[in-house]
Amino acid sequence: MPSLVQPHGGTLIDRVVPPSEAEAFRAAARPLESLVLDARELADLELIATGATSPLTGFLGSADYESVLARMRLADGTVWPLPLTLAVSDEDAARIARGAPVALRDASGRLAGTIVVREVHRRDPLAEARAVYRTEERAHPGVAYLLARPVNLVAGEIRALLPEEPPFARHRLSPRQLRARIAERGWTRVAGFQTRNPIHRAHEHLTKLALEVTDGLVIHPLVGETKGDDVPAEVRFRAYEALLERYYPPDRTLLAAFPAAMRYAGPREALFHALVRKNYGITHFIVGRDHAGVGRYYGPLEAQQIFEKFTPAELGITPLRFDATFFCRACDMLASPRTCPHPPSERLDLSGSRVREILRAGGNLPSEFTRPEVAEILRTHLGAKPKGRVLRRPGGFIVWFTGLSGAGKSTLAERVRDVLAAERAVEILDGDEVRTHLSKGLGFSREDRDTNIRRIGFVARLLARNGVVAITAAISPYAETRAEMRRIAEEEGIPFVEVYADAALDALIRRDVKGLYRKALAGEIAHFTGVSDPYEPPLAPEVVVHTDREEPETSLAAIVRFLAERGLAAASRKAAA
Repeated sequence: MPSLVQPHGGTLIDRVVPPSEAEAFRAAARPLESLVLDARELADLELIATGATSPLTGFLGSADYESVLARMRLADGTVWPLPLTLAVSDEDAARIARGAPVALRDASGRLAGTIVVREVHRRDPLAEARAVYRTEERAHPGVAYLLARPVNLVAGEIRALLPEEPPFARHRLSPRQLRARIAERGWTRVAGFQTRNPIHRAHEHLTKLALEVTDGLVIHPLVGETKGDDVPAEVRFRAYEALLERYYPPDRTLLAAFPAAMRYAGPREALFHALVRKNYGITHFIVGRDHAGVGRYYGPLEAQQIFEKFTPAELGITPLRFDATFFCRACDMLASPRTCPHPPSERLDLSGSRVREILRAGGNLPSEFTRPEVAEILRTHLGAKPKGRVLRRPGGFIVWFTGLSGAGKSTLAERVRDVLAAERAVEILDGDEVRTHLSKGLGFSREDRDTNIRRIGFVARLLARNGVVAITAAISPYAETRAEMRRIAEEEGIPFVEVYADAALDALIRRDVKGLYRKALAGEIAHFTGVSDPYEPPLAPEVVVHTDREEPETSLAAIVRFLAERGLAAASRKAAA
């Protein structure tokens, strides 16, 4: 059997009442005074009893409590960042006897455990808020919880009577059970990933980077109490299971439920999450940017930097520090600021609230952002119905042609419209027509060109939101503005297909029947794109057509083929249809 990492403090605590003693335990607890625990305290009780929070054997007394606030250590010097406490009212504090056992119950009266009262002490809630959350603002969910609880704290060793059929029973592995699973697989270097959210492509990427340097991966999502707008744990678990079934190696991945409540304590909670994972047999812990953060209360790297306050020996677990990961359109891959040279405008990054807005509106999340299985699970949870995928009344999308004047954008736009119009509504937003009817009065400065493109983008999104295929055919010379149009469309769940009509300048001059290029080269026309004004070719368009050396039918076939591969056009449709 492989040698597993030592528990924090050296001993894996076990304060769980075994099934064989359950009836006797209940009988002994009947005459006892009782205290009612809230959801967070019940979660902490389970963590203490199962050994997840080893070396704790109960709720903290005053010496440990004050030491944790002041220096992130227990009184004996063991690293410990969060105070696990049991709060009681003045009335309850007055009626319980020191040294006596007290029954612990949930809100329904079910016996959850007992505590032998060693001490009742008082806390200063604002001092705890400043130490743990670094703010006194009630807008912080951890502070709001803290200030709503009593100031009296009961300390003492506990025993817990765990429910026979708890939520996520199949995945709710205790530290001993998870250690056994890890040992069975022969893993010694084990990565752990904590999350309270669905796993999208960026976090999937991080977990697979961790798999490259370890024997196995434990995806260990939190299933305790979270904020009201977080995705419910049962929904998240369906998404995790779908991901593991299709995208992770089964012999190197485990899924287990972590029954803690979220505190949103940022750096301190990141350290807590790492230390308790050591008790589960995990040796390497993934720490992302703003781990366990909320709002703007913590710096993006503070959750990683807190580990530097302690020696590797006293931590006993290796943090895997990763920077923010995102899909970069220009790189055409998942990247981070350490590997991607492009500006933020090229990044596909959606907030949780934006994801909900897109799905509720029937939009499709970009496949570069999340797996389709995850998107559909979230959509079902939100009660939304997808737009399109049915060819007779599909959801709209945008085909954005870009290229120099005379490169064939308008010609190809009309050919694509003819192919798609048999089964869906299609509109072309031609650059010349837009300038005549929508952007009359705009000149050709950078600012005016960008304004024109933003107007085209707005109308294209309006059409696409109403099920119309919007084909734009404008030079759109600036990469940053095109990227902005893509980002806004994709944030609204609108597929965006960029087609670059590439043609050499000498070929464009030869085919220019109006002689505009020659006039521009002679200085007779100012602000002419490609001559006296810049054109920035796209770095990663979906389709490139070389209109100076291929027939229009060839270019059209490439565009239609790509649309079919993306599910935006019927795969059986021929380009000449």
